[in-house]
Amino acid sequence: MFNPILDHPTPDFDEFARVMKGEQTPRRLHLIELGMDGEILRAINDRYLGGDWLEWQGEFNETAPEAFYQQTIHIYHRLGYDCAPVWATWSNHPLPRRRVTANTAELAAGSQRNWIEEGQGIITTWEEFERFPWDAVYADTRQFEYAARHLPEGMKLTANTSFFEHIFENLLGFEALAYLLFDQPALVEAIFDAWGQKVYAFYEAVVGLEAVGAIFHADDMGFKTSTLLSPDTLRRLVLPWHQKFAALAHAHNKPFFLHSCGNLYKPGLIEDLIEDVGIDGFHSFQDVILPVWEFKRQYGERIATLGGIDMDALVRYDEPSLRKYVQCVLSRCTPGGRFALGTGNTVANYIPVDNFIIMLEESRKWPF
Repeated sequence: MFNPILDHPTPDFDEFARVMKGEQTPRRLHLIELGMDGEILRAINDRYLGGDWLEWQGEFNETAPEAFYQQTIHIYHRLGYDCAPVWATWSNHPLPRRRVTANTAELAAGSQRNWIEEGQGIITTWEEFERFPWDAVYADTRQFEYAARHLPEGMKLTANTSFFEHIFENLLGFEALAYLLFDQPALVEAIFDAWGQKVYAFYEAVVGLEAVGAIFHADDMGFKTSTLLSPDTLRRLVLPWHQKFAALAHAHNKPFFLHSCGNLYKPGLIEDLIEDVGIDGFHSFQDVILPVWEFKRQYGERIATLGGIDMDALVRYDEPSLRKYVQCVLSRCTPGGRFALGTGNTVANYIPVDNFIIMLEESRKWPF
């Protein structure tokens, strides 16, 4: 049985960044993930590393314990990653509305699972906007200090949070956003501006840290066939902030990677992200929208292609089919460099751990 744990990992984020920028030919296959669910991290720890496991979910208003980041960094390191993500935790943020249902994931941490309430968020009127504790809400950056103390030589952190996604999931709610764009556009713009400033302040506080290698921003902007809002609305409300985040990263000579689910190709939004925003790499791929190898063919000479192993394949394929699929992705995406292997989204708790390990095994076997 393949053991994915490396005895002597040699992370080199600086080389990883040069490869992603097209400045260096890759000497090995690099890995990247937007995140791994805690259940996956614990399963890998219990199966391969042993020792006690500290649970921490990173919810609003909680202090990040250092031991959680120590164990998380250790797992990414031993699995062969050059970087590990650290997500913003927003202190003093009012709790968002959620729906609660049964948790059916294979590695469910509990009997219930929270889902986004798409109807209404925290803010639906000017009065609620004024009552929101804007001055008190801030991103607690202590977890970067915790994680940095346990970074092995050559390894870096990515700074992660969301802007648009946080607004339509938590602050406004997607349905309320759709109505308010027509009924109270000034309120929508005020919310986008206020939260954009919060996200910018977070990135500004951490991007200069030596331990931070890149900004890895996450904003789902679409679904299978189109964008969540009209392309022109996204260009007006969302992309200018993305441009500011990217400029901040570049001012510190660090990459700006973007994760976005959805079909950004038909409306041509991907061109805006490459040419106007200035993203250095794109993440999140579904074969039903655009397979990762097709993205690499069309855009791979201009930006890095990150991840790409379709979540459906990781969940449903049997072992021979999954191995063949991963090999197919590698054969089409590794030529020319500017590619890092990983899941098409995240290492979610509904992915069988064995299938994730198969992906890692195939990455180790790939010749360079």
